Amino acid sequence: MIADAMVAVADALRAAERVLLACHINPDGDTMGSALALGLALRAAGKDVAIVCPDEPPRAYRFMPGSETFLRAVPSGTFDVSVALDCDGFHRLGPAGPGVRSAARVIEIDHHSGEDRFGDVLVVDRKAAATGDLVFTLLKLLGQPLTPDIATNLYVALLTDTGSFRFANTTARSLRIAAELVDCGADAARIAEHVYETRSFAAVAMLGRALASLKRGEKGALVWARLTARDFLGTGGSDAETEGIINHLRSIEGVKVALLFRQVDGRIRVSLRGRAPVNVAAVARAFGGGGHHQAAGCTLDLPMAQAERAVLAETRKALKRPRTAG
Repeated sequence: MIADAMVAVADALRAAERVLLACHINPDGDTMGSALALGLALRAAGKDVAIVCPDEPPRAYRFMPGSETFLRAVPSGTFDVSVALDCDGFHRLGPAGPGVRSAARVIEIDHHSGEDRFGDVLVVDRKAAATGDLVFTLLKLLGQPLTPDIATNLYVALLTDTGSFRFANTTARSLRIAAELVDCGADAARIAEHVYETRSFAAVAMLGRALASLKRGEKGALVWARLTARDFLGTGGSDAETEGIINHLRSIEGVKVALLFRQVDGRIRVSLRGRAPVNVAAVARAFGGGGHHQAAGCTLDLPMAQAERAVLAETRKALKRPRTAG
């Protein structure tokens, strides 16, 4: 089934002249790495490619080859094919959604379990470690060479979505793919330095403010922190620079669920991280979000205090029930 869909995607891309690739809002290494890798390959094949990334990419990812071509909005004109990468629902496209949907053929390539599917062709494999894993397979099918730049972007996708190959989604296949990408020119040490050891002063200052707000409950199984509009103003930081803070919270001994609340543009963005058997994706979906069992997110149109109460209540329910599908 997935193999047939992959062939259909390859055929559609071969026939297309103008292609739109889309990252999800609040972009991570997987969505950006997948889009950039596919974009570089399609441009090398002579396609007219636009890559839209609705939100500002985190500073640490600006080294990625081709990242300077990111557009914040869908350009005018018609597209033969659009491809949404790593989006587990139409809402994850943000303002780019209507433009993506307007293409003659809409494709989704993803490894999440979202139910809000919108594509004409779906390549969705929950067993894949990252969407970059699926793009790797697609490029092989297209016969596109894995240049050092393409390999770098795919390596970022795998590295970040497996938590540096530490998370439970790390498999023998993902490690084999990573090894091949290094063979093709991805510099593992350089990539890790950019992704994990390049932070602005504002990003570190925001980490301090988040940790200063840290609270816990459920006998230490639940921790949460917040960043208010005042925190962003006081540090001069952006939401893109908060990436990684949630992992500090999750690393606390005994924690099963970690939450980070961020007040951005009058809304509350929530990052959720968990440990088995808790399904944080189910918590996020209760508020219109989504993600993986152990990494998810959602956005609420509520004041900070109300958003915290609502998400904490749902999280406490999740902590008391066994893992559920999705």
